[in-house]
Amino acid sequence: MTEQMENRPAVTSPSSFPANRYILIAVLALVAVVTIVLLKSNMERPKSAEDRISGTGESADMGGPMDSGSASIMADVARQVGHIKDILAKDSTNVDAWVALGNLYFDARMPEDAVKYYEGALRFKPGDVNIMTDLATMKRELKQPGDAIELLKKVVATDSTMAQAWFNMGVIYSFDLGLQKEAIGAWKHFLALNPASEHSEAVQHVIDSLERILPK
Repeated sequence: MTEQMENRPAVTSPSSFPANRYILIAVLALVAVVTIVLLKSNMERPKSAEDRISGTGESADMGGPMDSGSASIMADVARQVGHIKDILAKDSTNVDAWVALGNLYFDARMPEDAVKYYEGALRFKPGDVNIMTDLATMKRELKQPGDAIELLKKVVATDSTMAQAWFNMGVIYSFDLGLQKEAIGAWKHFLALNPASEHSEAVQHVIDSLERILPK
């Protein structure tokens, strides 16, 4: 696994390049699979902790009854959450416990809960680039892209080799804020750090396509 924004960047209007709007949409779609891999995005309304983890007999993803295997997994996750919360009750400064809960809620796609525990971890381990990167992802899922960008800027200012932060920044600039030139810049940093990544070819293709259609 891997603040609040002072000034939210302005969203670029599609009318800035209307003739190429549909081309741009097609180009951005190429990166969607990579977005899922690195951001674990899920834009549906987050379910409550009780619905997602404590075991209601409903499937978290499908909305139907769980099979025995899924129910067993969710019960195991609930036990892990309970165990870690017991640790925090005894030692509220245990950073590993804060992060572990954040990670569990991250994987359960429960961003409100994940944010709570990642922010708790940062109180005791401020500036941790891994925690901030995951917190930014959850902020994005809560429709707070400006806050997510501010976090990622802090990450790369601390560690400019944090490739995932650069990639995630590009996704948020492009998909959420409509700032395609800023997205290209972030993705170029990603490619410089990961020239042989399994995602590099797709990202480079998106950059090339955007550079052809964006105003100089």
